[in-house]
Amino acid sequence: MNQEACTTIIVGSKMMVDGSMIYGRSDDSSAIRATRLVYYPSGKGPKEFVAIDSPFRCPLPENRFGFHALEREDLPYHWGEGGFNDLGVGMSATETIFSNERVLELDPYVPEGLAENSVYHIILPYIKSAREGVLKLGEMIEKYGSAEGFGIAFMDGKETWYLENAGGHRWLAKKMPEDKYMVSGNQSRYRKYDPAKDLASKDLVEWARENKLFEGEFDFHEAYSLESEKDKTYNYPRVWYLQKLFTPSVEQDVTINDFPVYQKADRLLSIDDLKKAFRSHYDGTEHDPYLHSNPKEPYRPISIFRTIN
Repeated sequence: MNQEACTTIIVGSKMMVDGSMIYGRSDDSSAIRATRLVYYPSGKGPKEFVAIDSPFRCPLPENRFGFHALEREDLPYHWGEGGFNDLGVGMSATETIFSNERVLELDPYVPEGLAENSVYHIILPYIKSAREGVLKLGEMIEKYGSAEGFGIAFMDGKETWYLENAGGHRWLAKKMPEDKYMVSGNQSRYRKYDPAKDLASKDLVEWARENKLFEGEFDFHEAYSLESEKDKTYNYPRVWYLQKLFTPSVEQDVTINDFPVYQKADRLLSIDDLKKAFRSHYDGTEHDPYLHSNPKEPYRPISIFRTIN
């Protein structure tokens, strides 16, 4: 995956008309890449995960829960995009994000570490809750390292958690508020860290402070996330537009990345609202590339022709 991929929308149960918890993510890597929905039964699974398309490998527990995986057709048991296991725990992997250059100098990505090709199949078949999924993934990030930046969601019958990694060995995860929604477009969204509520790598704040990655109060995005000129047209507009779509009462500047991590919609949302969001392309505005037949439009829309699912 690269910076061309994925938009995420998470909605808490009290923000939906039917009381459901929602996690939605588009996979925008290649329009001609085939995917398939596969079910793997419970029982004995592989003893080791050995990646076909990267150096990563790790031992696996002897028994697994049955699970569904939306995965690439050409790489079986790899690149799981989303699904649920037999216990009703769901996972979506991944929203591609990026750490800044200073972080990667100090704690670089690990080429033989965890990446989108492997993370789904080594986590989901072995967890009983969303929180357990976060803890297991966090433990593996610290042990094996991350080969790339990612945001990963876990969901069960009670709660939704979203994890963002940072550099090779650090991460932060938060439980989704029931009465808010969250959107992400290929950039870390988290800011504050509350050790009483959140889950994180043990030295998340201390390591960043020792290396002078932030000033004043700890800010996860300031310390760890990449901020580039491309973000201003590729990533900011998607977050701005989706928050404008769901919360039109709030005026925000598309050029300044101070969008709230969590936002309240002006009204309860429905599945139809989310469908509209994922097929949107700055509809009817000067930045609508399809209306104006403008392949050079700088604002990257949510809906693009290389969306797989």
